Amino acid sequence: MEKKNKKMYLIFLIGFLIGVAGFSSCFFMYINTPKPIEINYGDKGEEIASGLFFKSIDKTVYLDKAIPTLDKFGVLEKGFSFTIQNNSIKDIDYVLALEDDDSTIPNNNIRYELTKNNEVIGIYSLNEDGIIEKSTINQNQEIKYTIKIWLDYNSEIKTGKFNKKISISELNVDESLNKPILTNGMIPVYYDNSTNSWYKTSEDNEYNKWYSYEESNWANVVTVNSNKRKYYEESPIDTKIEMDDINSMWVWIPRFNYSLNNDKININFVKKYEPAYVAFKFNNQELEGFWFSKFESGMKSDSGCITSSLTSVCNNSNNKLYFVPNYPFANKMTMANMFYAIRKMELKGNIYGFNGNGTSVNYDGTIKNDNNNIDIHMIRNSEWQAVAILSDSKYGINKQIINNNSTVTGKAYYENEEVNYNVLGKGDLASTTGNVSGIYDMSGGKREYVMIDNSELSIFNKNSNSGFTSLVKEYYYDKEFNDLDLTLKLRSKYGNENMINSEPTTRGGYKSVGNIFNLYGTTDYISKISVETNSRACLMIFKGEE
Repeated sequence: MEKKNKKMYLIFLIGFLIGVAGFSSCFFMYINTPKPIEINYGDKGEEIASGLFFKSIDKTVYLDKAIPTLDKFGVLEKGFSFTIQNNSIKDIDYVLALEDDDSTIPNNNIRYELTKNNEVIGIYSLNEDGIIEKSTINQNQEIKYTIKIWLDYNSEIKTGKFNKKISISELNVDESLNKPILTNGMIPVYYDNSTNSWYKTSEDNEYNKWYSYEESNWANVVTVNSNKRKYYEESPIDTKIEMDDINSMWVWIPRFNYSLNNDKININFVKKYEPAYVAFKFNNQELEGFWFSKFESGMKSDSGCITSSLTSVCNNSNNKLYFVPNYPFANKMTMANMFYAIRKMELKGNIYGFNGNGTSVNYDGTIKNDNNNIDIHMIRNSEWQAVAILSDSKYGINKQIINNNSTVTGKAYYENEEVNYNVLGKGDLASTTGNVSGIYDMSGGKREYVMIDNSELSIFNKNSNSGFTSLVKEYYYDKEFNDLDLTLKLRSKYGNENMINSEPTTRGGYKSVGNIFNLYGTTDYISKISVETNSRACLMIFKGEE
């Protein structure tokens, strides 16, 4: 065996191929060991992308006659090794995966250890999509991998086979996508399906943990209560963030433009001063993107509004709003008081940790002593529509979102069963991405007020029941529905072409109606006080001129 290894090492040095060391497990697990042969890849290996090369004899991995194995024994086995090399003049994003090749054992029954340049990265369960890692290889860099696989100790599989091919491919991350911008109080997070928990992550998005819009994984941030804020801000990456400590959750919507081909939406992510959809302009400033609250506004269950259900208590702009799952919906508020309550989120001493010295909100929506670089406001119709468009593209769920038919935020109604937002294959189908990274309550939930001025009956008319007694700044509302045609086409696509209003004041649906109100639902409904209306917040961060 030693002689064989020397020979394989020599062959590797001259660049013809890499030997693959096989192993035979005491648990009857095998990875095939091909004989050293010459291959016609020249001295660089097989080119899989411009300048990116894969060096290996055989990319096939199979597991046969295995029995469930503890991790501590699985890691003792030898593994399948291969090398990738970047000979180009640029860094390359890539995806390492195991692709199916006539397997009967599901991926979630497999455990593996990943070693990268002789450093163990960790032990994981194989994802359904077979992806091992997403990473970046720098120019002129070479990376050696070793993968060890075994059958999960908790697996109930008795028979079957596991045939896979190692796949290395370039990750086509759209470089024009603007990275999320953070402000004081925001903590970037990712969701771990195996623990059903949120964890702190880094802004550099290492291994695409924070976001990958190519994979419909949208960037999320949270804000936390003041008593735990310093702890989380100083905690290392991968620190679990308890839901009880979170008071708001936000999702990044990058700047884009779109085109429509029949019913298919094509998204083009664009830079700051390139033409973009109307939602990415605010107060004459072009935006790189904006943050959209992940859930509708809710209140604590012990708040005065929820315990009393009195309109006189609920219809107050001083109520504290929370944008997290499983909170009773904030309701019985006029459009105006919802607008002012959301504007107050950036006042001095706010519960979210946002920076600012503002002392009060003026009737026009401006803030006295405002000196920060952010703006938080009740969503405009165009901002809702931007989320809907992105959701209906390849970067989102690209199909009908299931309905929230609950009295609390984030619940989903799946096949006559009420489930939490993070139940895989059920609750997460109520989000704009079809996974936990998306935005919830946009189909079902409450009717959501959107700031658009209806020319037939202005929301600032005292007879409109909106609650406004004066005009607010023009940049806080839309003057028209910019893409009604798109909404009509997509409502028809989902079989809900009725109840379209060209100048809506509410979007989405409400709990007692069902699926007729979906992502593209529009109504001109305004009531002074109602248990059926709600809204959410949009947060914009201004970086200044570059």
